[in-house]
Parts: sequence; structure tokens; C-alpha cells
Amino acid sequence: MLSFSTFTHKRKEFLAEIVFLFFICVLSPLAVGFQIFSKFSFTLSLVLINVLGLPAILLFYRFYLPYTIGRKRYFLFAILFPLYILIYELNGRLSSLAVIAMPFIPREYRDNLLSAHPGDFTKGYFNQTIGYTCLVLLSLTSLYVMKLLFRKQHDVYELETDKLKLELNQLKSQVQPHFFFNTLSNMYALSVQGSPKTPAMIADLSDIMRYVLYNSEQEKVPLQKEVDFIKSYIELENLRHNSKDIIEFSIQGDISHINIEPLIFLPLIENSFKHSLQKDMQSKWVKLVLAVDEDEIIFQASNPVYAPATGVIHTGGIGLKNVRKRLQLLYPQKHQLEIHNEKNIFTVTLAIAIQNKK
Repeated sequence: MLSFSTFTHKRKEFLAEIVFLFFICVLSPLAVGFQIFSKFSFTLSLVLINVLGLPAILLFYRFYLPYTIGRKRYFLFAILFPLYILIYELNGRLSSLAVIAMPFIPREYRDNLLSAHPGDFTKGYFNQTIGYTCLVLLSLTSLYVMKLLFRKQHDVYELETDKLKLELNQLKSQVQPHFFFNTLSNMYALSVQGSPKTPAMIADLSDIMRYVLYNSEQEKVPLQKEVDFIKSYIELENLRHNSKDIIEFSIQGDISHINIEPLIFLPLIENSFKHSLQKDMQSKWVKLVLAVDEDEIIFQASNPVYAPATGVIHTGGIGLKNVRKRLQLLYPQKHQLEIHNEKNIFTVTLAIAIQNKK
């Protein structure tokens, strides 16, 4: 369904111009005609005269204003404004003469126009109301100034958006090398041991690299793809351990209709793996939960902590700092990140309000 919010900046400008011209050339003369004329045909004739005045209006809006106000030539605008009133007057006279020559216009209305002598400048310099003429031209000037302000605001917004995108790309680029560094370190350890798991690990890593390198360039990805990526990463991590039950990943709710920023959960998962799946730990486990309802996405990562509880995640300089910054840029006022460290169990819970669906 067509929505005004989906219009581009230029389409919004064009729509505003069309609405304004419709008001000046149709609605306004209709309202005036209904008040002063008893015949509807006279009102339509008045509308026709205003429509015939469009060339002068478009000349003023499309050429005169961009050449003066648009180039900040305000003094030239003031100097030429009286001259343009004469141009508008000339267009009005020609419009009246054209309507007088139209046989389908009521004779009484044409006689009324003819009594003003639109073709004779000796009967008066101005055939139209100067006040109304100035009102139309100044309202066009106001519309053009508003257009310039909106365009400037749009340019500022574009600059800010480009800056945010650059910052997000920098944050995202930090995640990828860190992820591959950890994975390659694990692969190196298995290869040194001559583990038969190494070929399987290389195959899993190939699939993961394809996702990280290509899908991470997109602004949004289906949540199902992100879940498949997490599962592949878990399989890769499980190859380092004898038990496949060491990592538990559960999904609650329907994820088929959700899109999300790629790799937003990865630093939280890496942190859990790093701090709870070390070789010198007796009890190792990680619980990951992804829950989706109508309003939000909740991701929770829990793991035991055997180091002194500091409440700080150390992930090669990325960790929570990276996650917090990305969340502030991507989901301002629409997310909540909570950290709990109780009874040697470290839990990170991330809630994101659902913004878009497929």
C-alpha cells in the first residue's frame, strides 16, 4: 500500500507543489466563485481563468525564484519583484482575452470581463487586484523557501546517515577479524594434535565465512539465516569438545517473519564460549536462548564464571562496548541490554523491539 512516509524527498516536494497549485488555481477560485456568483457556470469560468494563469506561476516558481532566492540573490529578487508583477498582470490580461474568445463561456460573464478592457492599457495599468497578485507570488516564495529548508534538512540527514553507516561498518568490521581469529586458533590447535575433526571444521568454517563475508554486508537479514549461522558456529565449537551437549541453543516463538541486523548476537556468544569452555574448567556449559513474540526479540546467553566476578566482558577489545554502540545506532530507545552475575553464573540478556517484518 502506498504510504507518504515511503516517498522520496523529491516526490514529497512534487506532491506539495501539486497540492499548492491545486489550491491556488482550483479550490481558491471555487470558494470565491460560490460567494460572489449565483451561477455555477460563472464559478467554473473563474476557475478556468486561474488555470490559464499557470504559465506565469510556473515561470515564477521554476525560474525566477531559483535564479534569485535559490542563489541567494535577495537584492535582485527585491529589484525584479515589481517587474514580475507586471508579467503576472500581462498573463492575467491574456487569460481574460482568451476566455472572452471562448464561445462556451456564458455571454454575461464574458461581457463582464470585457467591461474591464483587458486589452487596453490606457484604461488602467492593472486589470487584476494587486493585493491578490502579491499574495499569490509571496505565497509561492514562502513555498520555495520551505522547499529549500526541507532540502537542506534532507542533506543534513543524509550526511548523518552516511556517517552512521560508516561507523556501523567499522564496528561490524571489528567483529569479523575477531571471530575468524578465534576460529582459526581453534583449528590450529586441532591440526597440531592431528585431530580427525580438522577437515569437518574446515568445511564448517567455509560455510560460516560465506555468511559473514556476504550476508553481513546487508543492513538486515532474515532471523532464520542468523539462527542457521549460530547453529553452524555451535557445531564448529562442538568439534573442540568431546560432548555435544555442552552447548544448548533453544528457540521459542516464530522467527520466520523477522529481519534483524546481522551478527548482532555474535560477540555475546563468543564471550560465553571464551569464558566458560576453557580446557582447565571442570564443568563447562553454555545456554543460549532466542525468544520471539509479537513485540520483541530476546536473546540470552548464560555460562558459569570461574574467574573473579568483575561484571566486565573481555573479548579482544570488542565485547560489550561494540554491542552497546551498535545497538545505540541501530535500535535507539528500542533495545535493552542487561547483565547479571549471580552465584558464579554470568547472564547477558538482550531485548530488541521488533521494527520490521517481511
